[in-house]
Amino acid sequence: MKPERILNVPGAVNFRELGGYQTKFNQTIKWQKLLRSGELSHLTPRTQALLADYGLKYDIDLRSPAESSWSSDKIPAQTIYRFYPVYPIQDNEKSDLPQNKHLKYQAYEQSLYDPYLTMAFSEHSRIAFHQMFVDLLANTNEKGSLLFHCAAGKDRTGMAGMLILSALQVPYQTIREDYLLTNLVYSNQDPDELRRQITGKHVDKLIQKMNSVFSVTASSLDHTHDLILDRFGSFDHYFKEALEFSDQDLADLRQIYLE
Repeated sequence: MKPERILNVPGAVNFRELGGYQTKFNQTIKWQKLLRSGELSHLTPRTQALLADYGLKYDIDLRSPAESSWSSDKIPAQTIYRFYPVYPIQDNEKSDLPQNKHLKYQAYEQSLYDPYLTMAFSEHSRIAFHQMFVDLLANTNEKGSLLFHCAAGKDRTGMAGMLILSALQVPYQTIREDYLLTNLVYSNQDPDELRRQITGKHVDKLIQKMNSVFSVTASSLDHTHDLILDRFGSFDHYFKEALEFSDQDLADLRQIYLE
């Protein structure tokens, strides 16, 4: 499989590469290190073999427990699967998130009325993203790819993409363009077929509603981006205060993914 921005992965939804993006300091994200997509339950054995050859080492699933059980990922046997639901879950629902973990920073409750602000500021979501970054830091093999995904590969995946690219010091205009690339991908696909693939009655109504819309608007990401900067001054401070990573962690991350 040839590295390119939109990857042809049969059975996958909105499958894309983040390699090749330039940072503010003239470095470039390595190819075959960072992948984003929608759900992965329709991958054939042949497609799984393609991803194994591409170096897929980590599969970070950001969906809800209902989504992951209804349409479980089909991935290469050697790929490490992590289940980090970004939206809050019930006490009796299982995930790979650490139990009884708490972060020092606490957001004001009035900021959590919006799904994007929930992802940026709620403690549960920040713990999920914290764990994702732990795996990003562990992904030190030169051609080992880490893939993060939700159902449609647009909202939860879009938020994760903004955080990862911001940590790697990619300009926000580039991050915004990558986020909006979802609209181009879905403009060439049958929306009814997509709804059959990624939505179900068992899923939370808010998630079902978001999964049924196959486009994104820049205003959702812009508002969240601006509010993070307003509260923390910079994304580096957000990573240190809200996600509890050190300057050395950020330096290590950039060493792993940039050239």
